[in-house]
Amino acid sequence: MKTTYTFFFISFFVVKGISQDFDANFNHRYGFNLDYKFNKFNKNIKLQTGFISAFDSRSYDPFFYQFKLGLDYRFNKRFSGKVFYKPILLKRNIEGSWHDRFGASVSYRSKLFGLPLKNTLTAEGFFPKFNKYQYRFIYSIRLNFKNNFLPLRATPYLSYQLYYYLNGRPLDYYDDTGEVLLASNPPNGLHRYRIGAGVRFRIKRRLYATLYYVWQEEFNTTFQDYRQINILNKSQTSIRYPFNDYQVLGISVSYTLSSK
Repeated sequence: MKTTYTFFFISFFVVKGISQDFDANFNHRYGFNLDYKFNKFNKNIKLQTGFISAFDSRSYDPFFYQFKLGLDYRFNKRFSGKVFYKPILLKRNIEGSWHDRFGASVSYRSKLFGLPLKNTLTAEGFFPKFNKYQYRFIYSIRLNFKNNFLPLRATPYLSYQLYYYLNGRPLDYYDDTGEVLLASNPPNGLHRYRIGAGVRFRIKRRLYATLYYVWQEEFNTTFQDYRQINILNKSQTSIRYPFNDYQVLGISVSYTLSSK
């Protein structure tokens, strides 16, 4: 138990200290997950709960809190599915604003060069909607690596996510002069990717901690006309729906309970 507390204490200050050396688009996050396996009823079902908080790396002011309630079902060794509800409190002002987030995902596990590989497709809906989207569709891939030198049965990993936005608030698209309206559309399309790396540690039986880093960037494609974000307004004096690029350094702790 002493080792567990020491690990958490050091991890907290490592995350906080490193993130302070980055620029303003860097934030750090702390999360906790508590899961419950229904072994007595059905060992393939798992109830998931969790909480995550995000802080600005400079001021250490919080800018969102997210809660989680989900149900995971393992169909077999390769396929699993999940449904979840994740309400989010955005701290753009003192009161903040709530957004309800509903979603479902399906995952497929396989091997790549003998290493565990997980592919996931996720669909999410947000109420009320954000400017850029109301629905998101996400393709995720995660590759775990073997570990022969890190302590605590650590598992390093790499991850990648690609996001498709749908049904955001319409944007007006003008010609170069700002005089002629060419189209008014929601910015549907591929607009975001995330690259991540981390290490998952087994602190003790059913207790895990993950240290992770994420790089996020938004972008436009040329697949469709008049679906871009990060565009000039009519008077060409400001940017509408600017790119939201940032980096994350975080720690997440998870513990699993089970019925006998």
